[in-house]
Amino acid sequence: MASNELTAPLPGPSEPFAFDANAATLAFLQRGFAEYGDVWAIPPSGGEDSATGGGGLPVWVLNEPEAIHEILTRRQPRYGKGVGFERVKMLLGDGLIVSDGAHWKKRRQMLQPAYARPSIAAATGLIRTCIENRAEIWERHAESGEPLDVQDEANRLGLRLILRSVFGDDLETLDAREGGNPFHMIVDNPERDLMFAMRFRQLWPVVRELAEARRARGDQTASDFLGRYMAARDRGTGEALDMEGLVDELMTLLVAGHETSAATIAWAWSLLARHPRVQAELRAEISGVCGEGAPAAEDLRRLDLSHRIVHETLRLYPPVWMFTRRALEDDELAGHAVPAGTQILLTPYILHRHPRLWSDPGSFDPERIPASGIASVRGAYIPFSSGPRRCAGDLFALNVVVQHLAWVAGRYHLGPCDETHAQGGSGPALDPGVNLRALDPIRLVVQRIPT
Repeated sequence: MASNELTAPLPGPSEPFAFDANAATLAFLQRGFAEYGDVWAIPPSGGEDSATGGGGLPVWVLNEPEAIHEILTRRQPRYGKGVGFERVKMLLGDGLIVSDGAHWKKRRQMLQPAYARPSIAAATGLIRTCIENRAEIWERHAESGEPLDVQDEANRLGLRLILRSVFGDDLETLDAREGGNPFHMIVDNPERDLMFAMRFRQLWPVVRELAEARRARGDQTASDFLGRYMAARDRGTGEALDMEGLVDELMTLLVAGHETSAATIAWAWSLLARHPRVQAELRAEISGVCGEGAPAAEDLRRLDLSHRIVHETLRLYPPVWMFTRRALEDDELAGHAVPAGTQILLTPYILHRHPRLWSDPGSFDPERIPASGIASVRGAYIPFSSGPRRCAGDLFALNVVVQHLAWVAGRYHLGPCDETHAQGGSGPALDPGVNLRALDPIRLVVQRIPT
């Protein structure tokens, strides 16, 4: 390709746009995609706190799957974390989500064994117990007819489940604290603003206290995530995580592990309420594979439709709906030169609804994605990112959501209580904050399935 073609300016608006994780930004990006296509650019604003700032370079907006695949996989070493992760760092410290370079690579290698398939399979019973412990709430709504806010219920289940998975029996220490478990503020305060970040940072000493007590007891063999993280060792030196690093990683896991699973559960039931035929097919699969009992670890692999439903939910409502990368060196993507320092914005929400990649992209069709979650066009489906920085906890999250679908669908039918979730309804409005959630409660009627 001729050099003048590589240096040709990208299409895009003439004015900068200082964007953030909000509805205005999503609308701006959707308009830009419709007008400029798969690869376009926004003029730099110079503001250091916005994605369009820094270095005087335009920010790329990229929805071309092959180029995205390259950035996240083969050329991953050439691209670091982009602008925007600084705010996440205020919340999570220097954990896997926000760290970069050699520090990230070392941590990822240390912690990867905690997410191996045998470890996740061993958590099946714990996940089932946490789900079953919510049975009283579901029964109460089935008996009264009062609609259940599935989003709130998923958040409370998700928090309890991740706390139990991280701290194991030490969770009783948190529950016994004066004033109650301090982590409840995560679900009691849905806003993800500076005030939330400040309150969340106050939980650091709580986690450190539990970790130090576990270390003082010499108990590093527990199968919970705290035990696995404490047992993690550097491949070269044999060193363990220091206490600061351990707490950062645990806090990262608590937020990421809770919010992504909870959001996916809520969106899945929102979709299934609007598509009763698919919900009936799900129920038939659960009955055929699991009978009257809960799915065992080996059963989960046989729940083909269940996995397809989860992946189609993640296609339509990816929890991480946009993220950034920064070119660490000069490169070439999609036929254009990429100067070092260029910020690149990736938008899974828009990519997953690309009409060139998906037939009738806004519709709910679980048959379109294999149960493996591997799309026919590489780079077209990235709810967990891809490549070396793919979410370490993806298998754990899938286990949680599939088990929840199996438990609920085997006992209840969830139906609409308003036009939002009527058959063929549009569903709730979006709240595109740090993670993609419903703006309003997802209220559904719970009807017990006759036995």
